[in-house]
Amino acid sequence: MILSFDLPREKNTERKRINRELNRMKAKMIHDSFWKSDELNLLVELASFIKKNGGSASILEEKFIF
Repeated sequence: MILSFDLPREKNTERKRINRELNRMKAKMIHDSFWKSDELNLLVELASFIKKNGGSASILEEKFIF
């Protein structure tokens, strides 16, 4: 699963909390706000937290085409 998120610039404290949690769950950063993890339940919790704090978040299922 891949978490993609965006938070307003003024939400720096929340962004640090999210990045710490992603690192704690051993998620792999793909690029800036794109993180890969097999921990779907934790990604859903983080996505909910992001949305509650004025951001947007999506969880994508990874599928290789080529």
